[in-house]
Amino acid sequence: MKNIFTSIKIVSVFSVIIFLSCSKSDSNTTTTNATCDANTSYATTITPLFNSTCNLSGCHDGPTAAALNTYQVVHDNATQIRASISSGRMPKGSTLTAAQKSSIYCWIDNGAKNN
Repeated sequence: MKNIFTSIKIVSVFSVIIFLSCSKSDSNTTTTNATCDANTSYATTITPLFNSTCNLSGCHDGPTAAALNTYQVVHDNATQIRASISSGRMPKGSTLTAAQKSSIYCWIDNGAKNN
């Protein structure tokens, strides 16, 4: 009986290790040390970034999740977008560079302007 409990403990420990090693990590949970430009442009920085990493089939394509392709949708969901990027839930199936994350955080933190 003692061997069964020992085996269960070992399997449990390995399961936790495997689960944690397979999770997507994001060491950048806040704005990076990169310089934040308070005038980060929605039109020239944020839109192209979302179009290349988020507005894809199976992600934010309309049927799957709201497309992040208009200022109003992005603005209205800015807090949730920031949290999802920070936690590593977005972008699904890929990652953003520290500079890309910083640009998004900076834009959101400075009022998510339509510029």
